Amino acid sequence: MATTRTFKPYTKAEIIASLQKLPEDATIDDAMERLYVMARLELARAESEAGQLIPHEEVMREMTEWQE
Repeated sequence: MATTRTFKPYTKAEIIASLQKLPEDATIDDAMERLYVMARLELARAESEAGQLIPHEEVMREMTEWQE
């Protein structure tokens, strides 16, 4: 039986909880960086769930080409 995973975006509460974990002296830039990372992770999870992945071998081949 196949396992079905369902992508779930971050909720407002999860976003707020993540920001509250920043140190008291955190700057707006720190908060924006945290939100950016969360957004990129959310996008990556959605792409993964949709099967939009690049095989490891292809990534390694492209990196080798870039380094030449």
